[in-house]
Amino acid sequence: MPDGARMSVLDPPGIVADPAPIVPEERPEERWRPWPGRPRARDVTCCLMIGISAVYAIAMIPLTPAFIASRPVLLELLSGSNSSIVAAGSFAALHGKGRLLLVVGAALPGMLRFDWVIWWAGRLWGRRVVEKLGSHSPRTAAVVAAAERQGTRFARPAVLLSALLPVSGAPVYAAAGWVGLPLVTFVILDAIGCAAWATVLAICGYLLGDRGVRAADLVARYAVASIAVLLVLAIVPHLWHARQTRRRSVTQGSTL
Repeated sequence: MPDGARMSVLDPPGIVADPAPIVPEERPEERWRPWPGRPRARDVTCCLMIGISAVYAIAMIPLTPAFIASRPVLLELLSGSNSSIVAAGSFAALHGKGRLLLVVGAALPGMLRFDWVIWWAGRLWGRRVVEKLGSHSPRTAAVVAAAERQGTRFARPAVLLSALLPVSGAPVYAAAGWVGLPLVTFVILDAIGCAAWATVLAICGYLLGDRGVRAADLVARYAVASIAVLLVLAIVPHLWHARQTRRRSVTQGSTL
């Protein structure tokens, strides 16, 4: 009997079943790439935009202690961070409720700035990039299953609520592009969700009032320590997630 061939109990005597197809193993250089084969110009452009978004997020870290006590509205316009919105809300308490609308409106560009890039990545690369953004986490697996089962019926409420969840919305944004949610619809739903979350944060800052202002002054005064803390908060979760992913990969490899 030829190597790799098996005889099934359903095969007539003397007939050998076809060997199982050989699935080519993914090459190491292809494991990080979300696109199959040679990259197109749009693949390179989207990948570059994702890299720019990561560099931009890191560049915003030293601006937090520099602007949070003196220019909180400008800080939230640039970064859209939770701390800047709360600080701007606290300063609004000193100038009247009317400034709360300014605080919420100024936060939207910073909160929305690169979400459309992740949507575009999902449109270009589909399921593969959704899984890579979530590093095969259980939550990402649930997003993939729901997107496959319900399509845009899942994407619409998921995008709307993603800003209110305490986790990254990137897998949801990519899934929205994957299942074909139009860009205009995506941006509108994302803006509504971000506006709702910015309103909650601004009101929290407004209620803190002078205490929030003093906290912002404290962050600005100890700028070096504040930058160090922000860097730790930005980097440690990614390192922990990478370690957990590596550990799961080793466990799965040892069970095979």
